Amino acid sequence: MLDDRIVSREFEHGDEPRAEEIALHQRFLTLLGEIEAADAEGNEAEVRRLRPLLERARRRWLRANVRVTRG
Repeated sequence: MLDDRIVSREFEHGDEPRAEEIALHQRFLTLLGEIEAADAEGNEAEVRRLRPLLERARRRWLRANVRVTRG
């Protein structure tokens, strides 16, 4: 049986920078999936529309990741 004190320390939800980093990563992955789907469908206009959004999402996610990892 797990000790409740250990479980609560491992699943801390109050860390806002980490939550932001996770949300930004999810946004990046969503856009990446949308670009891959548009590319598979041969929809170049959609790929061109999404590319700047993907790059912005990637930069925002990486900045947040650096903040989280450096504390």
